[in-house]
Amino acid sequence: MAGIYGMLSQHVEDCSHTLPLRRDHRMTTTVSLITPTYHRDFESCRLLCDSIDTFVVGFDKHYLLVSDDDYALFSPLNTDKRSVVPESKILFNALRPLPRFMNWKGRQYYWAPGAGLPVYGWHVQQFRKLAMAVYQPSERVICIDSDNCFVQPFDAGEAAGGEKSPLYADIGCVNQTRPHHVVWQKNAYRLLGEQEPPLPGDDYVGQMIVWDRQSVQSILERIEAVTGIAWWKALCKVRSFSEYILYGIGVKTDPDLFNRHKAVSQSMCNTYWSGPALDEAGIRALIAQMTEGQSAISIQSHTQTAPSLMRSVTLAKRA
Repeated sequence: MAGIYGMLSQHVEDCSHTLPLRRDHRMTTTVSLITPTYHRDFESCRLLCDSIDTFVVGFDKHYLLVSDDDYALFSPLNTDKRSVVPESKILFNALRPLPRFMNWKGRQYYWAPGAGLPVYGWHVQQFRKLAMAVYQPSERVICIDSDNCFVQPFDAGEAAGGEKSPLYADIGCVNQTRPHHVVWQKNAYRLLGEQEPPLPGDDYVGQMIVWDRQSVQSILERIEAVTGIAWWKALCKVRSFSEYILYGIGVKTDPDLFNRHKAVSQSMCNTYWSGPALDEAGIRALIAQMTEGQSAISIQSHTQTAPSLMRSVTLAKRA
């Protein structure tokens, strides 16, 4: 498994003892939280962390995955239950950030010999998430975007630690109205060596997604077997991919992995995807629209909704 483990540093705090992957299965499995983030989302991420500290139980550790340049900014968020992990501790040594004068449109680009064209931070956040899901010690992870905020109690162990891992799917929602998702699906089938079925396909993208650690490892091994190169290089070469769609299709097309999962259609958070910035009334309305089984809201950062306003609505009274 040099393609997977050869890319991982042996110095992630508290994680070096975790390999090889544990194979045991219990009725209640261990769960950790993973959040990739960066400097522009710092206040949103700090709000997420405070909301986790306020509302969330049933998890082992919360990992914040950041670039080396952002580590100093995020390091005050380290606690006994939270580790800020710089990319140099979990990503392969070959993929390096290009000098800032080579950036375009404010993006940080990364490149490695044999990996095709440079990739940028959005790609690398997905690499960090996949790598950390394999490397951290818990049997399941919940991937939580940094613009989420918990607004009521949430038991991560209850949500993600059952005998079977929940597989979120939005049935039939990959279609021509979502051209990016169509391309992500096509590339996922190709990377996994499968024939793509006709549209529509199922969408696996969400703001809070559960992954099974052994399943992530199996999917990355499968990509390497199909492509003949390290999984991260294969993803660099296709460039247009979604880690969530890759995981969903990887599980769906492998009977052993599929049997480890149970399908769910209810998202664990209520998301405001696009539109103008929300005011206090809009945030309260988003919370009021939460359905049973939802414990968090997500307001996409590009809406320019102020994290300070979100904090005052969701956490100020409790503080």
